[in-house]
Amino acid sequence: MKKNIFTIIILALVTVNVILTAVIMFSTMPAMKRTTNLVQEISQMVDLELEDKNGDGTQTVSVKDKEIHTFKSSKEETITVNLAKGEDGKTHYALLDAVYVTVNSSADDYKDLVEILDTKGSNVVSIVTDIIGNYSYEKITSEKTEMKEKVVEELQTFFESKSIVDVSFDNLRFQ
Repeated sequence: MKKNIFTIIILALVTVNVILTAVIMFSTMPAMKRTTNLVQEISQMVDLELEDKNGDGTQTVSVKDKEIHTFKSSKEETITVNLAKGEDGKTHYALLDAVYVTVNSSADDYKDLVEILDTKGSNVVSIVTDIIGNYSYEKITSEKTEMKEKVVEELQTFFESKSIVDVSFDNLRFQ
């Protein structure tokens, strides 16, 4: 009789264990699927950022294919830009000595772009000053990378070429 009671207790415990295991499986599977989907979406976003950053089919441009063109103000030694009014309400300025535009020399439209760049230097300076002028002192000091990306996009649009890969500023300072 004692053996039958132990058998019934063990059978009941096994049944409870199977039921609890099933409940745990059905309650955790949706959460695991959502986590898996989230990880996949994040990995896809990272892959999208790594692909085609320059828009010309290449992920990166080698150093030997980068050519730098320098643009300065035709009137003065420094380029002065009035910044947008910020939170403090004061007038601030950005000063820079030159704009350096980096061009991919292995691109298909490189020769045409260089010819146009040589004649349109004032347009490059104008585009740079317009974009810098849209930023306030507070924003420009914290969002320099974003500003540079906007300048590159504007130059690519203006010159209708994805061969422009970077822009940098000589002695950029703020007052």
